[in-house]
Amino acid sequence: MATKGTLKYRKVTRTPQSGPNKNKQMYYATAVTDREMNFEEFVTHISEHNSPYSRGTVHGVLMDTLDCLQELILDGKSVRLSDLGLFSIGMTSRAEATKDKVSAASVEGVHLIVRNTKTWSNAELRKKCRIEEYDTYGNTTDEGSVPGDGKDNDGGGSTPSGGDSGTTTPGGSDSGTTTPGGSDSGTTTPGGSDSGTTAPGGSDGLE
Repeated sequence: MATKGTLKYRKVTRTPQSGPNKNKQMYYATAVTDREMNFEEFVTHISEHNSPYSRGTVHGVLMDTLDCLQELILDGKSVRLSDLGLFSIGMTSRAEATKDKVSAASVEGVHLIVRNTKTWSNAELRKKCRIEEYDTYGNTTDEGSVPGDGKDNDGGGSTPSGGDSGTTTPGGSDSGTTTPGGSDSGTTTPGGSDSGTTAPGGSDGLE
């Protein structure tokens, strides 16, 4: 299978708080983001990537796609965007003492849920990229500092269950993932569970 890119990593230390390596200083590889492309740069990339469509057409279609996607998922629909993933909305609720006390006021927040599938599954993405150390890729300076963004893109270590989740966590909390701006981009959860989210049938609405 042909590779589509080179994923860079840097070596980091972590001290696990559980498991067989509890309280031991261990070393992991953590993904590094070179830079963050904004929406307009992404549109330009598509239009210049052997596309028959003008930049204006690409821009318009993507804007309409995002608007319609938000409209549908906020109306309780789940939308499968090709193999990219299944998009839906979950909610978090405070606990109530009795069933009768549960109401719309109990809902404390909503969050985006994305489950990547098929050719976008974690296992398939791994097959499509080379992996090289950031240092050897020619992007580090003295003492391991990194010019540009060079931010860690995950918490290092392996997924506890070894599973292929690809599901964003409620509220976008994470286990150490940062984007170049230092913000939280909604990482995948170990095991892919969606806490606090229920669908009409009692499931999380992801299937």
